[in-house]
Amino acid sequence: MSGDGSFASVLSLGDRRLLRQIVRKVHLAHYPADKLTDIEVDKLIDAWGPEVAGRMVKRAVDAGLAG
Repeated sequence: MSGDGSFASVLSLGDRRLLRQIVRKVHLAHYPADKLTDIEVDKLIDAWGPEVAGRMVKRAVDAGLAG
C-alpha cells in the first residue's frame, strides 16, 4: 500500500486496483514484472496526480474494463 499523504492512498480500493492494472498493462508493459510492486506502481500514479488518474479510471469504465 502507498505511504501516508499520497494520492493513491486516498483512492477507493477498487479504483486503486484498476489504476494499478492499467499502469502495469499499458504504461509499464516492458518493465520487468518482478520490479512492479504495488508501491512502485503507486509512486507513478502519485506522480501523475488525481487529474490523470481520474481520466484513466473514466476511460477504463467507459471501455467496460471496470464496473
